[in-house]
Amino acid sequence: MPDLEPSAFPFPFFGAGEAGYYMWAEVHVRFAREPSSSQREVIVGTVPIPLRRAVDWCEGRQLTVASGLFLHGAVARTYPVAGQECDRIGDDGWLHAAPSRIAALNADIKAWLALIHGQCPVLAAYRAQDPDGGGTRLSPWHDWSLTRVPGLLPELERLLEQTGHAATMARGVMAMARRAGILPGLGAVATDVISWADGPA
Repeated sequence: MPDLEPSAFPFPFFGAGEAGYYMWAEVHVRFAREPSSSQREVIVGTVPIPLRRAVDWCEGRQLTVASGLFLHGAVARTYPVAGQECDRIGDDGWLHAAPSRIAALNADIKAWLALIHGQCPVLAAYRAQDPDGGGTRLSPWHDWSLTRVPGLLPELERLLEQTGHAATMARGVMAMARRAGILPGLGAVATDVISWADGPA
């Protein structure tokens, strides 16, 4: 994959692109330092509405925001539908929000990440691909993020030894890097990381 200039994107966002969702969604953010109380207030206060069901901090620097199990209902209530599109009920009996509404959520997530990076530097963000929702049409931002894994490896390796949201993000990022063929060139330390159970990525 072509290496882009470091200034092309503000920080690594693993899973960047047009994401599809089935029942729920979550986004993980690791900050370069612990945000101040006033910065936290802005960060939390601007979370996209469908992802406000769960807002969890850990370690002071790790934030996870998530929807409930009825993401598409929250999306339909939050964003207008475009043109002649309409929501639908799938064969599974679940509501599926119109594609334009999902695109609006994805744009909101991207704008929110840019906004909070202006409040407190983001070290990395991560959104897992949801195969039940059609996965993610990954963007050049995701591709560029993969090239940043070697520099993030010391932080990711430390997080792998923990539990909770930080470890979930680290395992997901490492799984994406392994599938992209990034890890084999990182030496002996990466060999140990590959042996971890990936979890969804």
